[in-house]
Amino acid sequence: MPKGQRGIRGGLKPHLQDPYLSRKSYKEPTLCPRCGLVYRYRRWQRISDFDPGKAIERHKCPACRKEEDHYVMGIVYITGDFFEQRRDEIINMLKNEEKKEVSHNPLDRIMGIIEEKGGVRVETTSENLAAHLGRMLYHSYGGDVEYKFSDEQKLARVFWHREKKEVK
Repeated sequence: MPKGQRGIRGGLKPHLQDPYLSRKSYKEPTLCPRCGLVYRYRRWQRISDFDPGKAIERHKCPACRKEEDHYVMGIVYITGDFFEQRRDEIINMLKNEEKKEVSHNPLDRIMGIIEEKGGVRVETTSENLAAHLGRMLYHSYGGDVEYKFSDEQKLARVFWHREKKEVK
């Protein structure tokens, strides 16, 4: 296999590449002027005590560029009577899960929560975060979850639906 084509899991080539994650290395440390992430040790990370004056360069991180370009890589559709009853609780859970995931990968973010007829649409900067949010909804509240991954572009669609249980 040619150099640089190893991909994930020791030999598998990734199905599709993220166009915002380039192989280009920035000079270290580079600061994202929009969100404050620091490119250090060849990855973007949150460094709480980083002095912005020590940054050699300033470039927007891939997540900020995706947000500005509105390049959505994951969409979670949430519908059903159960969601309507617990709207605030579920949206707060999604935001809390995003905060936890950001500690693992600061480039995974919720770009927006958009109200739609019968539910909401959650847009994310990565496929992984969308799939994770779908798993969290299913494990926390049950219901039906379906995952669809695009063959043409790096995009995941997650559909979660639950109706309220009838009380007899």
